[in-house]
Amino acid sequence: MIEIERKFLLKSIPDRKPIETIRIKQWYLKVDGIWERVRSMDSSLFGKKWVHTIKTRISEMSNLEEEREISKEEFEDFIKRCRLSGEISKYIAKERRVYPYGNLKWEVDLFSQKCHIIVAEIEIPTEDYDLQIPEFILKKSLMEVTGLKQFSTRNLSNRVK
Repeated sequence: MIEIERKFLLKSIPDRKPIETIRIKQWYLKVDGIWERVRSMDSSLFGKKWVHTIKTRISEMSNLEEEREISKEEFEDFIKRCRLSGEISKYIAKERRVYPYGNLKWEVDLFSQKCHIIVAEIEIPTEDYDLQIPEFILKKSLMEVTGLKQFSTRNLSNRVK
């Protein structure tokens, strides 16, 4: 599946109640030069699930994304591999707040572990999609960070020691 998204650095959380809050823990492991990710997601609406993802960058705002649900045991095995690998693994936790916007959803991620930043992202149908940024995001936005690698979740993550 191709994921096309735009990202924005925010100065604070939107002044609106989200429809969903998700607590996310992400682990990354570099295997044969490719970063793999597992994620535990604890949703206020849907409960807990675990997901394995491999993303390959296609353009500044697009990634080829291979994603599948996994069991809790597969998630825990991946974490063990991360802890044994040292330099080639990373970890981060974040809280995601979801806000509907027409047929799309804004996802606002609050990082408070290594860095204290807030990033809003929205998946769009095409790269040339005419995105109208809603006021609740626009008034909190500092700058667009689409394509800036330093704002990817993996780059914000801590190395596992």
